[in-house]
Amino acid sequence: MNLLDVQQFETYVSACAKNCGVSVTWDKANSVPRTDGKRMWLPAISSKTSAEWLTRMRYFVKHETSHVVHSDFELLQKERPQGLLALINNLVEDHRVDYLNDMEYQGDAVISNDFWMHYCEDVRKNTESTDKELTDQQMLTFPLFVWDAMNRGWIDSSEELARTLMPHMDEVGNDRFLVLLKYSKDLLTVRSEGDGEDVMELSKRILKDVFGEDVEPYITDGSESGEKKSEGDAVGEAEGEDGKGEGEEEGDKSSKKDAIINVDKLMDKMMHKHEVSRTGTHMNIEFGGSSYEIPYSSEYRICYFDRPLPVDVSAGIGSSDFASRKVSDIITNNARPLANKLRIKLQTRSRDRYEYGKRKGNLHNGSLHRVLSGDDNNASRIFRKRVVSDTLDTAVCLLVDCSGSMSGSKFEMACATAGSMAEALKPLNINYSVYGFTNTYAEEHPVIWMFTEYGERVSQQELVKRFAKVSGGLLQNSDGDAIAYASARLLQRKEHRKVLLVLSDGSPCGRDHKGDIRTYTKNVIRDAELRGVDVYGVGIMDMNVRKFYKKNVVVENLSDLSKTILSILDRSI
Repeated sequence: MNLLDVQQFETYVSACAKNCGVSVTWDKANSVPRTDGKRMWLPAISSKTSAEWLTRMRYFVKHETSHVVHSDFELLQKERPQGLLALINNLVEDHRVDYLNDMEYQGDAVISNDFWMHYCEDVRKNTESTDKELTDQQMLTFPLFVWDAMNRGWIDSSEELARTLMPHMDEVGNDRFLVLLKYSKDLLTVRSEGDGEDVMELSKRILKDVFGEDVEPYITDGSESGEKKSEGDAVGEAEGEDGKGEGEEEGDKSSKKDAIINVDKLMDKMMHKHEVSRTGTHMNIEFGGSSYEIPYSSEYRICYFDRPLPVDVSAGIGSSDFASRKVSDIITNNARPLANKLRIKLQTRSRDRYEYGKRKGNLHNGSLHRVLSGDDNNASRIFRKRVVSDTLDTAVCLLVDCSGSMSGSKFEMACATAGSMAEALKPLNINYSVYGFTNTYAEEHPVIWMFTEYGERVSQQELVKRFAKVSGGLLQNSDGDAIAYASARLLQRKEHRKVLLVLSDGSPCGRDHKGDIRTYTKNVIRDAELRGVDVYGVGIMDMNVRKFYKKNVVVENLSDLSKTILSILDRSI
């Protein structure tokens, strides 16, 4: 899962929660999302969280907070709908609160649309389940789902989804669907002008007219009518030729009242119930135990050098023997000449050029002689076209491993490399950043050092000073978390090309209690590449980068580090 998606999801959850006045608690990754109307429990997003899961989660958050705002759960306390009536009431009320919310927040209509693609597929799959009881319950209620989909006109794909579901209805379902169509106008009225009582009233009418059921048994808690019967018995009694269940005596009028059509298995499969306690259970999908949980935004420690450091970061900063003068000399005497050569190359490459002999474009006087050639194909090629270079339309991020194993000459050369990159890119106005990454000592929160932010003008002296400060706090390296952050920042850049260079001298380390950090790191790199970030792994006297990065290079001699980085920039920009 991409960090940018996580951050956007967090922002969305915060907005929804604030809108309805509920608080949010982040639970374990494999927990069930739920709410009691005052608090919402959401599972932590992990490296195994799929895009589909996130779609369902957004809908859950949007939908449940809409219930808090619009639904009347005191009415549910009073009526206590059971069985089939409860399901009908659920569907109608869901329709109403989705409509009210999505009309007020147009962006939420997109979330509803994305979710309903999956939801309708869930309904279809229930008709093919090996669980006969579940299949029977789904087929019994199938017309309701098609009718609901058909009337969700604010969802772009609603009619198409309804059409895909229709072929799965049996003959009895088709007859019920035709009756339901008569209630479409009532549904549209209830959703825009009605309340919980109107929803309940409409649900009772549908129960009676569409399914031929008396309402009274469905609005009690079941204690007055004896033990509830199984779905098979209930459907048989409700739909038998003479309305009597197996073993009924002629004239036994109480049997119909006792037969509540239960759809509990289907409602559990839907993973959504409206109950007095305001608990909903949605999308109960189990994650593997080795899943690595992606850090939340609040866990990252983003460290700027012109602001006070977080307490748990400053506590880990000590003295070091960083050779500042040596690093400055390397940049001046060795890195700067290499940077100048790269800068000249990029300047030359960034110039616009013309392509001649074109059939259209701007007229090129020097090609007019072709008109007299007598060759029609040649005579038409008298135009030229200007080709605008996009060489400088690039954003670059250098991400530096700030773990303990980097201390000493490795970290000094990393600083010199950052300085040489700045020497090459700054005069060309190519936006770049230099970040460092490690973890806090106690809680192992990921730390991002902002050595140079995009557009920030940092002198060579100041850059060396910043590296010297960080050198006193080199701890562990959760590479995946840092790459997730750096790639998310790059993806927010307007530049066409996005290049991420990662300097590392070993495998990811730290936050192992969160799960399989190595697989997670590979997934983060793959995700960044799929989204258009050009990711390079540069191993500093270590070959582990070959295990994680498709584009990788190993530097065996520290003196070659700056040259290697500038060479990669030459190829990638």
